[in-house]
Amino acid sequence: MQLRYVKTLEETAALQQLYAEPAFERSCGVSAVYETDPEIIAAVLPPPLQPTDEPLVTVSVSHIGASNTLQPFGAAGLAVAAQYEGIVGSYPLTMPMSTDSAVIFGRELYGEPKKVAEINVVREGDHAAGTVQRYGITYLEIRGTVVESVEPPGPGESSRFYFKFMPAPDGDGFDNDPVLVRVRHTGGSRLVERLDGEVILRESPHDPVVDVPVRKLLG
Repeated sequence: MQLRYVKTLEETAALQQLYAEPAFERSCGVSAVYETDPEIIAAVLPPPLQPTDEPLVTVSVSHIGASNTLQPFGAAGLAVAAQYEGIVGSYPLTMPMSTDSAVIFGRELYGEPKKVAEINVVREGDHAAGTVQRYGITYLEIRGTVVESVEPPGPGESSRFYFKFMPAPDGDGFDNDPVLVRVRHTGGSRLVERLDGEVILRESPHDPVVDVPVRKLLG
């Protein structure tokens, strides 16, 4: 008798290496950066993360067309600027995904704060929009009109911080100490267009991103 889902040690090692270096291609989406209140960023950052000099928030809504680990999926996020021991990066407060496999991959591997949501990226002529909906509420939306094409930035690197933990089954603390995880993202863009638009955050008891208000839209 053969068990179809039993992996050999070699197959398991190959999978672990693949998961350690995921590659995402053919991604398209809309993103924005805005300033919020400094005290809000200070309040949502768990120690040992610290605020940066500027109270910046990055929001994005994307469609990932291909990867070496997952089928195509929608991805979004809202992250605040953060730093740790001189390394400047971001701390995502929410990372909705359109498939359960995308949720499980990042949540179990890195501790990413992922939840399943309906995610849409639409381009009609010069108008582009990205929306995220959960429990019937479109709580995050980026929309705008293309103003111009800009020179794509060269290959770069950015950092994101996560906390990976497992609650104790008796409800008292954690199984082990939470681990601070730094994930380095490397890559570049083939096409970049600047939009004249807006970021819309709506009230939702399940996803309270409206508590990180847009004070000044930077781009």
